[in-house]
Amino acid sequence: MALPLPVGVSVWIRPKLACVLLMLSALEICSHPVTAQRLVERELRIPAPGAGERGLEALMVSPDEPGPHPLALINHGAPRVMADHQKMRPAEMLPQAREFARRGWTTVIVMRRGYGDSGGDFAEDARSCSGNPEYYGAGVEGANDLRAAIAYFSRLPEVDATRIISVGVSAGGFATVALTANPPRVWWPGISFAGGRGSRASDEVCNLQVLINAFREFGESSHVPMLWVYAENDHFFSPKMAAEFYRAFTEGGGRAQFVSTGPFGADGHHLFSADGIPIWTPIVDTFLKSQNLNLLNR
Repeated sequence: MALPLPVGVSVWIRPKLACVLLMLSALEICSHPVTAQRLVERELRIPAPGAGERGLEALMVSPDEPGPHPLALINHGAPRVMADHQKMRPAEMLPQAREFARRGWTTVIVMRRGYGDSGGDFAEDARSCSGNPEYYGAGVEGANDLRAAIAYFSRLPEVDATRIISVGVSAGGFATVALTANPPRVWWPGISFAGGRGSRASDEVCNLQVLINAFREFGESSHVPMLWVYAENDHFFSPKMAAEFYRAFTEGGGRAQFVSTGPFGADGHHLFSADGIPIWTPIVDTFLKSQNLNLLNR
């Protein structure tokens, strides 16, 4: 049963006018200017299997203009400390969501089971540092919540269900990779920022080979295009690890464009953030244009 949506809140967003020039794999990319635009933001709950009466906590940001609009689903990472999972809130990713909404997307930040105020038990325990890690299963569980969210929003009048993308960071990027291995029926690309799981300390991942094998296994079933972005000073998943993830995924049959950026802050794992907007938005704009999903010149 669909849960009711509260009344929306309107906000105004004005982007930075600076155009940032990046050198990425010998390709110069300049961000597209986006004009000021009225956006509507509202909190809501998404019904999902295993999420109980509370459902999944979510925050929708959409253009305040006639729709429907394509859907961009934004999903979060996983803190290293388990106790921090329930402290997370969708609003922490609001600047990123606004960037997609200003580009014409109905954008939803969704908290998976066990995170934030979402209902249900934590379903993504990969037992990373145990003798029996289960990275593949953790990815599948995360993808199940994303799939439930897509099914729900596909029925709303605000959403163009023929154009849907999933954008995830860290464990959310890994869940997006898993989703591409068993996607909804509609064709859509996926974007993974610093995707992975199992980082317990700087530059240290438990049972790394098992994680690499999970990427390979997802690649065997994944046939939709993806964009993968990692910063060269990512201390959750180093450039060497990221290259191994990519090699395993593509050798398994997956399709992904890999972009490595220069260093970002103290830890490039946090590139997909408000401070990283001048860097990651031109990368995303270029990828979406290649998929005929550039909405800037609608």
